[in-house]
Amino acid sequence: MIERQIKLIELLRNNRSDYLKSDDIAAYLNISNRTARTDIKVINNQFMPEVIGNIKSKGYFLNTTRYSLEDIDNQLSNYLNQDGKLMIKIAYQLLMYSKSVLISELMEQFQLSKKEILDYMSRIQMWCEKYEVNIIIKRKTGIMVTGNEKDINNAILHLNQLSKQHHRVEDLILNELPKAHIQMIKQIIEDNLSVHDIRTSHLQIEQLVIHLILILKRQSITEESWNINDESLVISNEIIKDINQRLGYHLNTQTVHLFSFFISYHFNKFDLGFEKVFIESYIQQLITKMEQKMHLKFGSDNVLKDNLLAHFSRTYLRIMKEVYLNNPLTGEIKILYPYVFNVLYDIIHELAKDTGINLSEDEIAFLTIHFQASIDRNEVSQVNIAICCYYGLGISQLLETKISKVNQHVKVTDILRFEGIENDAFENIDILITTHDINMQLPQDLDVIKVSPLFSEDDQFKLNRIVKGKLNPIAKNNELNEIPVTIVNNDFIQTIPGVFETAHQILNNYKAISSGYIETALNREKASSTYIGNSMTMPHGDPTKVLSSHIIIFKSNNGFYWKEHKVKLVFFLAIAKPDIHLMKQMMQNLSLLDEEDIHQLAHLEETTFQNKILKLIKG
Repeated sequence: MIERQIKLIELLRNNRSDYLKSDDIAAYLNISNRTARTDIKVINNQFMPEVIGNIKSKGYFLNTTRYSLEDIDNQLSNYLNQDGKLMIKIAYQLLMYSKSVLISELMEQFQLSKKEILDYMSRIQMWCEKYEVNIIIKRKTGIMVTGNEKDINNAILHLNQLSKQHHRVEDLILNELPKAHIQMIKQIIEDNLSVHDIRTSHLQIEQLVIHLILILKRQSITEESWNINDESLVISNEIIKDINQRLGYHLNTQTVHLFSFFISYHFNKFDLGFEKVFIESYIQQLITKMEQKMHLKFGSDNVLKDNLLAHFSRTYLRIMKEVYLNNPLTGEIKILYPYVFNVLYDIIHELAKDTGINLSEDEIAFLTIHFQASIDRNEVSQVNIAICCYYGLGISQLLETKISKVNQHVKVTDILRFEGIENDAFENIDILITTHDINMQLPQDLDVIKVSPLFSEDDQFKLNRIVKGKLNPIAKNNELNEIPVTIVNNDFIQTIPGVFETAHQILNNYKAISSGYIETALNREKASSTYIGNSMTMPHGDPTKVLSSHIIIFKSNNGFYWKEHKVKLVFFLAIAKPDIHLMKQMMQNLSLLDEEDIHQLAHLEETTFQNKILKLIKG
């Protein structure tokens, strides 16, 4: 079966209480009536016999009399699992081996029809674009892969992204050598590391074996020396020598040098020298810009600084040698922490103009975890308040009582005398509440609120707003209400280019963007997918090219592919620089939705959808 036929099954499953005419199905899938009927025959032959029934006067229906919904769902899950596994295998064969292959050869090898092979090719082609790898289909020569060898290696290491299931591309790489050889190589590596008193794990050894296989099978490296540590070179030489002797291989000195880099990397056997100064400077710039954009005190978190220095030192080595690392948690990190990831992405892209350091989304995901950990470590759960009252103890105590009731996170920790306040250090004080103006220099991070002695409702509102800002310094209330929202219901070409073209027209009509904005959004999407999980994606471009913020929501009942993921809702965010913090508020609101919520939203009629989605995104 092909992906369109799976959509047809999902369509009938989601409308299982209704009958659907072939015209309705054809319109939904954007195919002819005849093709819709043919697809149904294929499903009944290849998926489950007579799973789709037909009553002439009513239409087609899901046959839940013959099959339980659970049985259908299980069969669909099994099919999708096999579909993902097959797609990874086909992509692996195309990328791993530097030779063209005929469609007929793939049909025979994988027992698939020409239509099914072309369906897989279409999806693999789309996915490969983000790694700057091209898959070209020519009538006589077959399917060819073009691109930089290091980009192709990078794509190979990330093939697991083609499936929602947990299929390890590492297993395919390990299958390049006989199992007995793999076990022997693992033992040789472990024994040699042990001689040099290096502790390791089975996972690290497996990673070293995978790197070694890629060196053997796809050796296309420049002649520059990769040796960065003498001890690692000695260990690598001993390992390669043992492999040659015990397995009859003929690995050369270039392999020794290349493999020594991975030993250096995995076991911190490297000396950065003067490059350490650059790394420290880069990290400081990164922290400073994150502070400015997120309004959090990352600079005072020494744990964050130490962790970033240790992590980025290794990252820098990879970048300099164009060695790629697969972060298996990238997709999950982007879904859990989309705002931090996107802010980091923009900052790193900005820094790249001066430093020349371009980080992949895997590397940005690693950094996201470090900054999110800092946010969690320094999360404010209590706001400390000091009261400075000119009117004496009675009014001070009245203020203390009223202030304590404003918010459960508020604690009055000190009552200060107006006279002599210049001698106070204001340690561990977040907010100073005073009944009179204070004409002296106060700490920059101390918020000062002037209130009436009886603490009016306006005073209470001012305090509550600042307390909420302290507890969640990124989000601001109600500002999303000021941003215009346009909703596009199914009436657009349901492809990535179709979304960008429609968004460009709408934003130009509203005079919301300057020249070149849509190109920055396309480049952003090409470099790192803005998919945030649960059939949602949030494309956006350079905020400095946005004249006035505007949100466009694209709704697709059936869903369409956004690279390797199917989406039903697209939130195109043209957000100006002063409003960039609003992305966090919006992402927080949308993160509460699950896959079923999105499915229900996608099938609402236009007015109901508009009311519900606006309420959701604005909170």
